[in-house]
Amino acid sequence: MGEFQVHRVRFFGLVPAGVRCLACQPRGTRLALARTDGSVEVYNFAANYFQEKVIPGHEARSVESLCWAAGDRLFGAGLGGDITEYDLSGLSAARGVDGGGGPIWSMVANGTGTQLAIGCEDGSVKIFQVVPQGIQFERNLDRRKGRVLCLSWHPSGTHIVAGSIDFFRVIDVASGQTVQRIMVNHHVEKAKRECVVWAIALLSSGTVVSADSFGRVQFWDWQQGTLAESCTISTSAVLSLAVSEKEDSIIVGTSTGATYQLQLLPVRLGGLEKHWVRTKVFQFHSHDVRAVAHSPTALISGGLDAQLVIRPLMEKMQKKSYDAVLRKFIFPHRRLVSCARKARLLLFQFSQYLELWRLGSTEETGKDGEVLPLCRMPEHLVKLKSKGPEHIYCSSVSPCGTWLGYSTASRFQLYRVHCDGDGVSLSKVPKVPKLLPPAYQLQFSANSDSLFVASARGSVHVFQLLEPGGCKHLHTLRPPSGCSEAVYLLAPSADGHWLAAVSGDWAIHIYNLRCFKHHCMVPTYDCAISALAIHPSTNNLVIAYSDQQLSEFSIPEKQYTSWSRTVQSRGLHRVWLERDSPITHITFNPKNAAHILLHDTYLLCVLDKSLPLPDDGTILMNQSTLKQLPETARKRQLHAFKICKKFQPLLFMDLLDKNCLVVVERPIMDFKTQLPQPVQQKKFGT
Repeated sequence: MGEFQVHRVRFFGLVPAGVRCLACQPRGTRLALARTDGSVEVYNFAANYFQEKVIPGHEARSVESLCWAAGDRLFGAGLGGDITEYDLSGLSAARGVDGGGGPIWSMVANGTGTQLAIGCEDGSVKIFQVVPQGIQFERNLDRRKGRVLCLSWHPSGTHIVAGSIDFFRVIDVASGQTVQRIMVNHHVEKAKRECVVWAIALLSSGTVVSADSFGRVQFWDWQQGTLAESCTISTSAVLSLAVSEKEDSIIVGTSTGATYQLQLLPVRLGGLEKHWVRTKVFQFHSHDVRAVAHSPTALISGGLDAQLVIRPLMEKMQKKSYDAVLRKFIFPHRRLVSCARKARLLLFQFSQYLELWRLGSTEETGKDGEVLPLCRMPEHLVKLKSKGPEHIYCSSVSPCGTWLGYSTASRFQLYRVHCDGDGVSLSKVPKVPKLLPPAYQLQFSANSDSLFVASARGSVHVFQLLEPGGCKHLHTLRPPSGCSEAVYLLAPSADGHWLAAVSGDWAIHIYNLRCFKHHCMVPTYDCAISALAIHPSTNNLVIAYSDQQLSEFSIPEKQYTSWSRTVQSRGLHRVWLERDSPITHITFNPKNAAHILLHDTYLLCVLDKSLPLPDDGTILMNQSTLKQLPETARKRQLHAFKICKKFQPLLFMDLLDKNCLVVVERPIMDFKTQLPQPVQQKKFGT
């Protein structure tokens, strides 16, 4: 596998924001997620649940509700009182409209996706029309006292049910009048505390399903105004609720972190009479489950512990596949750490500031696995705060450690880093050429004399960095056939000759930096690209896809390499393909040109192209077994994949030199101690 001195970094103090709301695309393959910091993420079911789009948050923009409308248009609303449409191609908040009713607590689209209903702080329910240019206010429905915390639209579009504190009401959309008002606590004697209806659903049968702060899921006949069924799910509040498309299954989330599934089952086998029954309980979260969604094949939940959990419904599975895997996502599928190899600096990206650290050093040597004492401790050099309420899109530090840049939605900033002995200072580069922000990815060249800025519509801006501190715009690279999507991945070659750029349509374009011309396009593969890098000596482009496939493309020859064709014909190991965490970074071993280093959140892999690919009959992770075998037997069982799972969760890995490796971990318990205290539950025997 190779021996490296490893800098094991655990001082990246990232605390992921909790999940606030979820929205499954109707009859689509995407899941939208909003976090408590206002950021919005889009996951693609068809691309192995890859986090394909991230729109950073804004301090003045909270997102309480998300919904899809008119097919693939995404809208969000929050306590700022605005309805925002998100530009998924440009990865930004495109346009906003004032709701006109104060803070917005809930929003839902009708079955055809042509209208939006919002529930406001002032007790009003408002209807907006979805038009090609945005949304237009249509009319107000009947207003009553009390904020509207949740909404649900009847599948036919004739009625809307609105949940508030102590009651819910059913509104006729045509007349705009309330046709039924039901107190959820009318049957409880002397209820001393108010009952908050946190989530609600109106089924096609006319049944209203409510989830409340008393821990109940209740089923109502709204026309008669009577309670049909009641299930006490938890001793604490039920905060979220989602119904399956066939309306035979419900998932609810609670403040204890537990999620429950209720199913509509016949009372007798083969009988026509059916009742709702609590069938499954899952304890995947440690904190409030504020958001749930129900896809055709999975139960999806998001908690304030920052976890997105996708639990497959095994009875819906025809065969074992990607969809049959339990998935837990906490950290983003993109890098928040960049490394200055020569200067041995690390740049950590947070939502509104950056931290620059110098790695520690040692003069000792030791055996495999031994922890060496430091003669110089890691040093926090600079904390650079971003001005304004906008969150940071991307950041990078140059390999020599003398340049640093970051971008928000409206500003791109470039700094010169001055190291004076043990002290470090920053000076802002003046007169940076004004281009249309934001930058979606920043990448410095290997010799630190150029900066590549990923922009909208598939374009990449090339800057020349000047001494003692300036920059000049050289060229803008664009795909010849045009592109509507933003570039989200860049990979320059070490010799400064080539640049690979990946846009949101999953196309990989190769540019010649000597003449600033489009060189070629990698043959399209119907899956998202999670990482790519250009080999420093061969100029072969190594590509990792979100479905765990790997390929190698020769840039000079404009074709896949023989090794890549072998991978395509033989296939990769079943255990490798069944992983649910995408590769997020690729680099190469300068001591051995056949070694490719890659990592995801849970493993570090050295891929040796000179060794045969393993088949499904061999053990993929066989490092401990090989150590116990004699030399001759060991050679017979060697294969290309050398996997290490010692470092978890792994947010970043890179080679500092041929003998030294840096890994950045963020242990789950380290950031969970910084979260608010969860609801305390009495446990047996304590």
